[in-house]
Amino acid sequence: MKTFSNAESLYDLISLSSPALGENNERLFYVKTTINKEQDDYQSAIFAINLSKGEEIAIVENGMQNTCPSIQNQQLLYLSNKKGINQVFLLNLKNGKEKQLTFSSHSISHVQWIPDENSFLFTSQLEKKGRKTFFWNEHRDKKEKPKAPFYRIDHLNYQANGIGFINQDLAHYLCQQDIETGEVKVISTQSTGYGLRRTVDNNREGTIVYFEKSLVEDDEYNHDSGIFAYERETESLQHITKKFQTGIFSEAAISPNGNYLAMVGNPLPYETPNQFSLFLYSIKEETIKEITKKIDIQFADNSVSDFFQNVGNPILQWNPDSSTFFVQSSEYGRVNLYEGTLDGELKKISPDNSVVKEYIVSETGVLYAFISQPEDPVQIKKFKNNEWTTLSHSTNQYYSNYSYATYREIQYEATDGGIIHGLMVLPAHFDENQKYPLILNIHGGPYTMHSLNFYYEAQYLAANGYIVLLVNPRGSYGYGQKHTSGVYKRYGKEDYTDLMTIIDQIILDYSFVDDKNLFVTGGSYGGFMTNWIVTQTNRFKAAVSQRSMSNFVSMFGTSDIGYFFYKNEMGYDLSNAKELWKISPLAYVQQVETPTLLIHALEDLRCPFEQAQQFYNGLKTSGKVAEMLVFPDSNHELSRTGRPSYRVERLEAILEWFGRAHNKEE
Repeated sequence: MKTFSNAESLYDLISLSSPALGENNERLFYVKTTINKEQDDYQSAIFAINLSKGEEIAIVENGMQNTCPSIQNQQLLYLSNKKGINQVFLLNLKNGKEKQLTFSSHSISHVQWIPDENSFLFTSQLEKKGRKTFFWNEHRDKKEKPKAPFYRIDHLNYQANGIGFINQDLAHYLCQQDIETGEVKVISTQSTGYGLRRTVDNNREGTIVYFEKSLVEDDEYNHDSGIFAYERETESLQHITKKFQTGIFSEAAISPNGNYLAMVGNPLPYETPNQFSLFLYSIKEETIKEITKKIDIQFADNSVSDFFQNVGNPILQWNPDSSTFFVQSSEYGRVNLYEGTLDGELKKISPDNSVVKEYIVSETGVLYAFISQPEDPVQIKKFKNNEWTTLSHSTNQYYSNYSYATYREIQYEATDGGIIHGLMVLPAHFDENQKYPLILNIHGGPYTMHSLNFYYEAQYLAANGYIVLLVNPRGSYGYGQKHTSGVYKRYGKEDYTDLMTIIDQIILDYSFVDDKNLFVTGGSYGGFMTNWIVTQTNRFKAAVSQRSMSNFVSMFGTSDIGYFFYKNEMGYDLSNAKELWKISPLAYVQQVETPTLLIHALEDLRCPFEQAQQFYNGLKTSGKVAEMLVFPDSNHELSRTGRPSYRVERLEAILEWFGRAHNKEE
């Protein structure tokens, strides 16, 4: 059996996403994403599996990024970057003829049919009317030597991770296009809430479009959104969630009978740790109510993964009979799938100890899902008559050759009586009578959740002989609102205590943990916590701090979200710089004794590179052992969707740094 001990096994990973059903539910379409080692890039193809025969065939496979399949009347709409940037293409599934439908100067981010057979919806950036905020040097003399563009900025939200400088003349719009004439109508600006997926939904007649948009345009401090209904014939717009003047409402899903609109949301003014609840809008009565008010669950998929790509299916979908719906939730390291009633009663239907990543419901009520577990990266499963069965698919031939690390759940009581839940990833060929070094791996967010899905980084480190400890301290989703809010304006306090408590407890409870060889790593918030940990304790033998935060004073002004996020998270802005400095790891850098490697992407605008620079310089000028690994042409998503060869180099660097300390003579 092969193991994941070689970082280049990353190139063998194949993920599935975006399930869509063909006509008469005979075929299940999906996106298969692979990694091309020679081109050092990702490729996404659209495949279909015959649901009666189990045979899989390629539908669109051209070595490019082909995503977002939508099928109607034997015609496939999809996005492809084969002409440079994402455009909409139409493939006739009967005769194989294909044509390009959109020719936008900006990338298309979503496409789906309107059920009228003649038109479709898409989202893209378009130019806004009004003044110019950005000035490019496009009017220079043609004889002049070319030079880089310059920018004139008068906004706070002038940059974004993965994008760079934002052109303020552009905004994201929802549009509709007629297939025959090519005529495009702009419906409205559009937005999608943090951690959510559904862009838009139609009623069955195709006459009304439901979507999410910002409540206040061009307010850089207001991130509230609501659900709106667009009547296509009259071009009128109705604010469905008008009752709530604040909050986030998304994932609008119209019941097949047209009577109800289900959605996820929270009516409080937007703050990241606010959990999403379920709401139901009566079309006839024009009333809205929260149907899960007494249920302390996060309705979203907040699982940590470095495996899945191109995930886009809605987390909330209706049963064809309109009496129940399905919805995903994050709980105790799992992403569960529930069947819910109009009164908000929930029945868990997902397999135990798994992450339901995406799903689709057929017109007969049969459900197809992509499900992940630590020892099985992705399965296609069918749910019918209250029973799950596995469909065969082509990824089996790749993953069946590998052996996997075993996960063990652990849970302890926090110092204040709360819950500290985690997952201990045990090395291959684990022997309880041996001693193993342990790596504490801290997730980002902090509002995410380590979970029981396939996590390549954990498999790689475990395959190389380490126990990997995945903890969900307060601040993590999955354990109720109180737990999630426990880190709010309290970074480095009880969240730090939670992590140290669980380390203390597993050393007491598990003799196979080598307490003389403890290591720590994490990214983003996890990078902050890694920096914070090494300034507060010397118990870890080495640390790897990734895309980290070290100085909240400077980050307030350099991060793409710094001007609002860190004021909310920390409770202070630059008028209270002394308080921001007190909770910054850099303020205590001289206390560090732990050898620390800082890994950062040069173009990270979420946690800017200067954060690693400052901590590194602080360590070196204090005479500490430190190195820095910097990846060019990369951003905050380096470890998940970054250049594959860089992802391999990053993993090898983590292992080498810990190995250097592990093998050092005491």
